[in-house]
Amino acid sequence: MVDNKNEVAQDTPQEEKETEEIQQFIGIQLNNEIYGIPVEKIKTIVKPLRITSIPGTSPHIMGLMNLHGEILCVVDVRILLNMGKSVPTDNSRVVVIKTAEGPVGIFCDEVIDIYDIKEKNIEATLLTLSAEISAYIQGQIQVESGLMGILDIEKLLFKQEK
Repeated sequence: MVDNKNEVAQDTPQEEKETEEIQQFIGIQLNNEIYGIPVEKIKTIVKPLRITSIPGTSPHIMGLMNLHGEILCVVDVRILLNMGKSVPTDNSRVVVIKTAEGPVGIFCDEVIDIYDIKEKNIEATLLTLSAEISAYIQGQIQVESGLMGILDIEKLLFKQEK
């Protein structure tokens, strides 16, 4: 009986070690494809409120949105990834990202789910992705609803204009 307790005690640290390797991602849909954003980079997720366009800005800047008294720049990530312009629907959401420069909203077609992913299961990106997209993907993982690319959101939001 003492031996069984030792076995359980030996298993516990290994289970804790595996727990430390789990990372959470919010799955978003862009142009019928799933992309993941690390939960720790997300401030909140909201329905797109009134977004006021700003004349003369880059096409990927949808405009400004008032979020609880805070003015937020909303970015159309589909344009940044050369997927065409987003079309707002009832399922559309703005994912507010925490950045060093302050919060930024990214417009997405839909928020799919929260995924608990073991870091060891994240694979390198496929070579079949276009150069525009693969430059901003840190890896990929198979989830229930398909293959999810993990976005390097800061690199995407603050890419150098050419």
